Amino acid sequence: MATVDEIAPDIFRIGLGAMPGDPITTSFFLIRDEQPTLVETGYRKTFDDAWDAVGRLLDPTTVRYVVVPHLEGDESGALNHFLERAPNAQAVGSPIGAAVNLSDFAVREPLAVDESTAFDLGSHRLRFLITPYVHQWDSMLAYDDTTRTVFCSDVFISLGEGPAVTDRDESDAMLDAYRMIGIFPSKRHLDSALDKIEATDPMTLACHHGSVKGGRGVHGYLRAMRENDVTGLTEWNPMAEVR
Repeated sequence: MATVDEIAPDIFRIGLGAMPGDPITTSFFLIRDEQPTLVETGYRKTFDDAWDAVGRLLDPTTVRYVVVPHLEGDESGALNHFLERAPNAQAVGSPIGAAVNLSDFAVREPLAVDESTAFDLGSHRLRFLITPYVHQWDSMLAYDDTTRTVFCSDVFISLGEGPAVTDRDESDAMLDAYRMIGIFPSKRHLDSALDKIEATDPMTLACHHGSVKGGRGVHGYLRAMRENDVTGLTEWNPMAEVR
């Protein structure tokens, strides 16, 4: 069963755990507001748990936006299941993501956003950072102005089980994870994304894998990513983990 934890006022982390044999847990986020918004969806095969978890917080058929940071199974595999059950929901992607990927993948026409876009959700105000090649070419991040929560997708991840939220500095373990899996192709693109994240003065880093980072540890993670090069290819084969 999925776990549900409030990580900021009316922002919830829905933890889906890890797929069999996978060292990486997956979660997505719900902003409970006048226009309920999901950030990420989890895999298609975990949709039933995801739908039930959203239903503990609100009527899931009222979801208005589903933010897709980039097109990938763990980020958006269940997108169309949500769109089919929530009649007013709309997929939201970067200019590349919406035009090239979601326009074909999503069952309804997606909405493209850029860094001038702002969604007034009611009590929350959602904005966007365009971050190409962090880690896919269509990547973007969302952030909530009102709580200074950055939904940072695959930035600042950690492996294995852990608490829903931590204020401990576990940046060394984060760096080791990136060196193993090698998901960032370019330090220049990563540094550009870090500049944009830092400019939001974040209080909470709502990452898609592992614990959400908050409190005094936030700026330590930013500093660790700047000072250590974790970009480039590795020999890691994720399929080897599930055999």
